[in-house]
Amino acid sequence: MGEFTQVLTEGLRDGNISLVIILMVFFVVLNAHKLYPLLVERKRHRLKGVEAALQSEYLQGLERACLKEQAATEHFYAATGIMMEKAPREALLRIYEGSGGRLPFVHFKRAVFHVGYEKGMLKIKLGHVEWLMMWVGLITGLPLFAVSCGVLLWTLYMLLILGSEPVGSWNTWLVSSLTGWALVMSCRSAYSANCIRKEIDRQAKAESAPEGPADEPTSTNV
Repeated sequence: MGEFTQVLTEGLRDGNISLVIILMVFFVVLNAHKLYPLLVERKRHRLKGVEAALQSEYLQGLERACLKEQAATEHFYAATGIMMEKAPREALLRIYEGSGGRLPFVHFKRAVFHVGYEKGMLKIKLGHVEWLMMWVGLITGLPLFAVSCGVLLWTLYMLLILGSEPVGSWNTWLVSSLTGWALVMSCRSAYSANCIRKEIDRQAKAESAPEGPADEPTSTNV
């Protein structure tokens, strides 16, 4: 940590903004995992609060039933990261189970903002803008991110092996990395929503497809 602070201070003193931004990006990426325990602990705290309220003898009838439903919702949120009431939650699980493993559950978590519930069915709300941004992210973001990885490897090779820094490589890596990362991240939810919608359509077609004619028993004369 001391070496990181020293390099960061030197970058600020020398006015090397690109180096400062790169160091900050690496610092955030390397320490992002530390935020996960805090989020898990927050979920547990909320769940414990609901379960503690259920122990109260003053809760009766409808209040207790509502609090039990809230506890089930909090359990589902703690397990999956999706906050959803009972009816849409059961519809979501039916689609997931009906996929037979073709649709990873992570798609539901990413696409939660595009998921709606109408007339007892799960609906995917994906407009033309989201559809367009999804393809822009896939077609443009992925190549940019790949280019940034190549530029980074080339820059490290020049620095560590040849002992010289290519002109503009850090800036190129920074711009392509951040742009590619932002485009890819922005299209993930729409991409997952599109995968869910395809699976919903597939299951609907499978349910509505007429069954083949039953084979008539063949009679044999003895």
